[in-house]
Amino acid sequence: MGPQYTDRIAQFVFSRDSEIGRRWMGGLISSHEVSKRLSDCLGLSADEIHSALARGCSRTSFNQSVWNFARTQRADGGKLALVTGDVDIVGEVIVPSHGLDREFDSIVSSSDFGVELPSKQPLWDAAFDALGPEFGYANSLLIEDTRREVELFRDLSGAAYQYRNDQEFDDWLNS
Repeated sequence: MGPQYTDRIAQFVFSRDSEIGRRWMGGLISSHEVSKRLSDCLGLSADEIHSALARGCSRTSFNQSVWNFARTQRADGGKLALVTGDVDIVGEVIVPSHGLDREFDSIVSSSDFGVELPSKQPLWDAAFDALGPEFGYANSLLIEDTRREVELFRDLSGAAYQYRNDQEFDDWLNS
């Protein structure tokens, strides 16, 4: 699928005011439904669009410094949760293609909730429930790129780092 399609898809689904993007992130519609809607606009089959989405997701890369930090914590016996405001295809494609279920003790995505959420707090609470009663805000570190979520996590007694790039994250770890 060429840029003539990917640019239109990005605008249709991922623009700031995209209703379809918000509904997809909230789990109110599936990647298959998104593909059907895109099919009407792009003149491609829904199956072709969904296959392209899955291929793109399977090639997703991660912030290397954060990934290395997570793996070090895991090797040291730490419990890890991956909490993401994201779409259903994360669980369908990204988790299995990258073996994330072997790296994280709990994986929680906003799309699992089937509602639009005002913050990630319900996701964090679900992750803590999955990790066990000894886990909560006071003994957890959040690495997050959204300032509002970082501030909320801190307000709830958690430690949080606002991720911007690998170099700043490495500098923070080494400070």
